[in-house]
Amino acid sequence: MIIGVTHDSDGRAVQRLSVSTKVAIGMPPQGDRNYPCKLDHFVFLRKKKTPKGVEWEPDPELMRHYGSECRAVQIMLIDDDIDNVFPTAYAWWTAIERKCWGDGTCATRRTPAHLGGEHWAPCGSQCPELVAGLCKPSGDLRFVLADFPRLGSICRIHTSSYRSIRQIHSALEEIRTFTGGRLAGITAKLVVRPEEAAYFDRKEQRKKTTTIWALSLEVDGEDIRKLVANLTGNARLFAETRRRLGWGDRAIEVVEDEDDRAPEITAEFYPPPENGSDTSESSNPCNATAGATSVPAVRDPGRKPAFAASNDRTKRVPKGPIREPQRKTEPAQSHSNAVDAPSPANGSGGGIAQPAPTVNTSPNTAANGSRPKATLRGLVGPSEPDASGNAIHRNGNGVEYVVFKMRQNGSANTIYCNNPELMPEIARRQGHEAEARVAVVTDKDRQYYVLSGFVEG
Repeated sequence: MIIGVTHDSDGRAVQRLSVSTKVAIGMPPQGDRNYPCKLDHFVFLRKKKTPKGVEWEPDPELMRHYGSECRAVQIMLIDDDIDNVFPTAYAWWTAIERKCWGDGTCATRRTPAHLGGEHWAPCGSQCPELVAGLCKPSGDLRFVLADFPRLGSICRIHTSSYRSIRQIHSALEEIRTFTGGRLAGITAKLVVRPEEAAYFDRKEQRKKTTTIWALSLEVDGEDIRKLVANLTGNARLFAETRRRLGWGDRAIEVVEDEDDRAPEITAEFYPPPENGSDTSESSNPCNATAGATSVPAVRDPGRKPAFAASNDRTKRVPKGPIREPQRKTEPAQSHSNAVDAPSPANGSGGGIAQPAPTVNTSPNTAANGSRPKATLRGLVGPSEPDASGNAIHRNGNGVEYVVFKMRQNGSANTIYCNNPELMPEIARRQGHEAEARVAVVTDKDRQYYVLSGFVEG
């Protein structure tokens, strides 16, 4: 017996299961197609060794059995613990690691000073990485294919869709209600079907609707009595089998290497930033086979943590159904109150000059070289990532800043902000009319607008 290897700290034997099959409704970039795409059916993939490492390829046996247009598959759940069957979290993945994860209230982030992670805030609707699309809702349903049961390994499907996460988690909770808390051994139908969803178009700065293919979990029965019998009968059989084999007190743990998952998730679930949409659920159909690609790693923004550090890399954040962030309505206040911020140390935002047709500049521009002040009013857009997809830009002098646009009457002004404390303020006002105070900076005949703060109201 080895504590931490074969047994947990309580002395219970740990049954560690590997992931041998991946089920998906999306594909990573491949060949001339340099973007991930969504499918309207399931594909079944297996691992293979390539010069690039371990990648996923279509499983010929499973594809023959289920067909090329499979939209429903019978599965069996593996554990009573819902966090083990369907772990969910907000997660920011880069090509090399899961950089940050949380439950919408608190998060853990890996930084150069704490590679195992440290407590981080904010998490949820106030997080600039979530607003920028770097952080996404994350859910992994773990199961066994009912037609292809295997011992020692499981199947997994990953989703970053709010709709799919809500539907799967709600179905699992409903099943637990009928079975008295049991999930292990339950057979259910994993379904993908078309649904309508709304998303925010970054280019046009307005909401649109699209058709998405969302996941759900269902249990069929001719009537409620047979439905309950199907649920409880399979669960009892599974529990009795585990007891006879001496597995009743074993803890189940799914083993996956995070270093292997990072490039897989970023390739499939992180589209190029110039696609113009602000949703992971927007439709992008394609016909392709499995492939893999590398995605540039996202640099650490260097923002100061809000809490004391922790080096516990395996510490679990409390789980629960992820709630889609809701933007709060700001109470009306006096225009004299503003969220102030210093302007960049080098006098430049490091970007391209923009016209200012809607800027009201202060009439008392000082002759002593101080920067003139201005007020801009318009619709606040999302933070714009740099060429590598980072929400935090960095210029040649090492100054870090964020970039966003304010639009009014068909014109757009690019705003720069080098104060991390203002990023939640930018995120909170995204998609709303706001009045911003800026410093007008001129550098080599180029004019920049550097955010000083927002006028509350």
